[in-house]
Parts: sequence; C-alpha cells; structure tokens
Amino acid sequence: MDANKNKGLNRRDVLAGATAAAGILAVAGTSTRALAGASAGNEGLPNSVVEAGKRFRSGSLTSKQLTEAYLSGIEKLEPQLNAFISVLKEEALRTAAERDEELKNGKDRGPLHGIPIVIKDLMDVEGTKTTVGSEAFKDRQSTSDATVVRKLKEAGCILLGKTNMNAFAAGVSGTNTTFGDAHNPWDLDRSPGGSSSGTGAAIAANLCLGGPGTDTGGSIRVPASWVGIAGIRPTFGLVSLKGLYPRSHSLDTTGPLARNVRDLAIFMDAMVGFDPEDKNSALAQPRVSYTAALKDGVKGLRIGIVDNYTYADIDEPVAAAVKEAEKTFKDLGAEIVPIKVKPLEGQLDYAKLFSEILLYEFNQILGDQFRSTPDAERLFGPIVTDNIAKGSKVTAEQYESRIRERPFVIAEVKEAFRSVDAFLTPSLPTTAPLLKAAAKDFGRGRQFTIPFSYTALPSVAIPCGFSPEGLPIGMQLVGNHFQEALLLRMAAAFEDATAFHKRRPPIFFEA
Repeated sequence: MDANKNKGLNRRDVLAGATAAAGILAVAGTSTRALAGASAGNEGLPNSVVEAGKRFRSGSLTSKQLTEAYLSGIEKLEPQLNAFISVLKEEALRTAAERDEELKNGKDRGPLHGIPIVIKDLMDVEGTKTTVGSEAFKDRQSTSDATVVRKLKEAGCILLGKTNMNAFAAGVSGTNTTFGDAHNPWDLDRSPGGSSSGTGAAIAANLCLGGPGTDTGGSIRVPASWVGIAGIRPTFGLVSLKGLYPRSHSLDTTGPLARNVRDLAIFMDAMVGFDPEDKNSALAQPRVSYTAALKDGVKGLRIGIVDNYTYADIDEPVAAAVKEAEKTFKDLGAEIVPIKVKPLEGQLDYAKLFSEILLYEFNQILGDQFRSTPDAERLFGPIVTDNIAKGSKVTAEQYESRIRERPFVIAEVKEAFRSVDAFLTPSLPTTAPLLKAAAKDFGRGRQFTIPFSYTALPSVAIPCGFSPEGLPIGMQLVGNHFQEALLLRMAAAFEDATAFHKRRPPIFFEA
C-alpha cells in the first residue's frame, strides 16, 4: 500500500480537495504593500512554540486542536503556496492525541511537546515516501527515521507533512518540475527561496510552528531571508545528517527554521548532538542550552563590518536595512568594528567554490545513477541535469586543490574572531526574485552563503527590514565554530528591539 495514502494526503489529493477554498481568505487579495506594516496579533493561533506550550499546559488549547487547525490551513492555502509534497494527516492527528494524553497523565517531554512542525522531503520519515523532490525518487520509501527526525519526535513534535523543495536540493529558486513550484506568501509570483522552499513558505504563512531545513550553499538562509523568518545554519557536524539525502558531503548541514529566534533556540536544543552513525558528526561538541542566554543582550559585544564585503554588490534597499541594523546593535550597546578579512574581499572565487567542491561532490553522489537512468533529464529535472553536467567536468585535481587549501582559508577567516564576536552581513544581496527569473539572479547570493559553508562557520539569518515593494530583507550574523548560542543571543536582542518578525505576509492562515 502507498504509505502516504495510508498515512495522509499526497500533494495532488490536497490540491483536488481544496481548489474551492483557494480564495477563502480575504487577506489573500490584499496588497503586499498594505500589509507590510501590519503587526501580528493572532488571537486564534499561537505565535510561537513558547506560546503554544503555555496554552497546552494551561488547558486552553490542545495539541490535537492546534494540529487540526494547521491541517485546515494547509488545505486552504496549498493551492496558492504549493508548499507540500505529502500531508501526514492521520499520523499527525493520532500523535497529537497521544501527546495530549501524555500531558494529562503528567508526562511532559519539554518545550516541543505537542508542537506541529513540517519536514523537508529529503529527510527520512519511517513509513512515508521521501522523494527528495524528484520524479526519479517519487516512490522511494523510508524504512526508518533520520536522526534529526527521531530527535524531534522524541521531543514531542507532531509531523504535519513533508515539504516541497528543489529536486535533490539543487538550487535556491524553489522551482520544481515534478511537484510544481513553491510560492512566496509575500508575493505568489516570487521565489520563496530554496532548496528548503516549502518549509520556509509554510512557516511564513502560519501553517506550522517551524521545522528543519538543510543548508549546503544557503538552503536555510535563502528562504529565511526571502520569506521573512528566522533560520540557522549550524557549524558543520553539530547536527546529525544520518537519514538525509546528501547534496555535498563536506558542506551539508541541517538546522531549524521558525518565525522567531527563541523558537530556533528551542529546536536547536532538541536537534544537536553527536551521532556515531554520522561519519561527519562532531565529537567535541559544546554541551550548552541554546535558550539559556537569549536575554543577555549585546552590550559589550563587538560586531564586525567586513571592508569590501558587507556592502559590496548589494541592492540599495538591502544596504539601507543592514545599515539600520548596525545602528540598532549600536543603540543596544554593541560596538561596530570595521575589519578586514582577506578571503572575503576577493581571494575566494565563489563560483569556483560552488563548482569545484559542491558540484563535484554532487556528481560523485548522484552522477552514475543519473547517467544510467533512461530519460534522466525529465526524471531528474533541468537544474540537476545542469549540475551533473558541470560537476562531471571538474577534475579530481581541481577538487583536491580546493580541499587542501580549505584549512588555511578557515584559519585566516577565524583570525578575525580575535577582534570581533561576529560578522554582520546581508543574508542575500537582493529581495526575492520572480520565480521565472534567470539563473544568474538566483546565483548572485553566493557571495554571502558559500564562503561560510566553505569555512564551516555557523550563521543566523533573521529579518531586518522590508523593501519599498513590501518584500522581506534578511541579515546574517556569522560566528566562530560552535558559537551558535552567542549568535542566537545577538539575534534575539535585535529581534526584541524590532518588529520585523511580527509582520504578516498577504497569504497568512488565521484560524
């Protein structure tokens, strides 16, 4: 039996059953500009994991009620957003009822007990299909949970469904020739970012309270920036990758996306940890709570603005928003420090890092299967086809040269943390492009994503403004290895002093 049909609805079922509801929300017809200044104050649905937890424990809301509400929202908005590949309705409702019963009987799993989330469809979830967003894998069954999925389940999370994505996590556009493009809830004609496109769109549209994404060359930070939510790419090896289909063995990471920084920290507490079944798992991990210092502020911290980098080749609205963020940090007591980091000022060729490491490794992972599959271009899609073609042209010598120089580049970048606690940059140089934009428009952002993938440094992306068209603008805080708690503390201070994270997109579910 088809596991997704057994456990819930697949994407086509959702679309067929919900077409009549496509125009149900009056807000969907409201202009982006008009809503850009509206602050969230949703009385029906909780605005955060923390709020949901309080309401569960007070008895004013149950996990099953919240799960039912989100499933209703998915049904209503899926024809517009196309954020899901499969919806796990029956399993979600059953698990939510179990979590409610546990609370009633005094078993409390912690802050994520009963919290509905979504899972990117390259993460194994036992008894479901894990398509990796591709026609080639449309019937691929998962027989066990990915480690990160298991951890989130053990923490009490409810899995609402598996989200849309660029096929094989190839690209940041959110486009998909098999399951259809995911759409940005701020403007349906625009990209929600990728490859964690469905996860970002679902969170921004209030269809869940968060979920894990993956980030190889920006696939958490890009959607966070373009749909106006928070996301963190952890230090390489901090969160297990077991059970996640790989894009690049030396660059892949997984981390959470959510609507606010405190929720990111709560998810991080559940997700991190050494995994002996993941060969890249970091053994020497800090044992910290990522929520413990969130209220400690930024007074006395030093934030670096990198010469010839932070403000290089970015659109004016993005520059203005990041400069205003500088001022906010300064007003909060941080010191803004101009610094030089030579690898970021032209030494690193971002296009070559992308092709000579990421695409080379992607070809090693998938190339043989692609080339041996009849009708491969159709089954794997145009972006994967292009990636495999480019990756196959990279020689082992070119790849090994990049890998050999990597420790020296990392050491040079890390030197900057002797004088500052973090770098401040835009998350991306632009706001969300149109879905039909050219590949070069999506590739522009590599300057702010690939270098920190290459150096394995953690980074937090959070909203810091809006363009004149009402589109979200994101900023990025980059720290030293295993300094996620400090980055989240800094991001939380900024978030507490601003209201960008509270603004609602035009497509936003209200129960």
